[in-house]
Amino acid sequence: MKTKLILGTSIVLIACASYTLIAPTQADADRAAQKYPGTTLADLNQGKDLFDQSCGKCHSKKKSFEVSEAELLSVMPSMAKKSKLDKTKEDLVTKYLITMRPVQTVK
Repeated sequence: MKTKLILGTSIVLIACASYTLIAPTQADADRAAQKYPGTTLADLNQGKDLFDQSCGKCHSKKKSFEVSEAELLSVMPSMAKKSKLDKTKEDLVTKYLITMRPVQTVK
C-alpha cells in the first residue's frame, strides 16, 4: 500500500514538473501590444520568468492557462500578494498568461 502511494505521488509530481512553458515570440508580443499597447517581447519574457519562478512553486503551471481570462483577472491580485509581486510584476505575469493562453493550451 505504501509503495503504491509513493509511486502515485511520484507520477503526479513528475507530470506537474514536466510541463514546459512556451517562450513568447515576436508574433505573441505583437498580439499582446494590440490588447496592451506598449507591451514588448521583453515584457512577455519577464512575465514568463516571473510566472515560472513565483507561481509554479505552489500550483500547476498548466492549470493557469486553462482558466478564463475573467477568472485569471479576479484571482491575480491575491496570488500576486501571496507571491510578494508588486503591481508592475503582477501586470507582467498577467499579460504573459493572457497573451500566451491560446498558444499554451494548444500544446
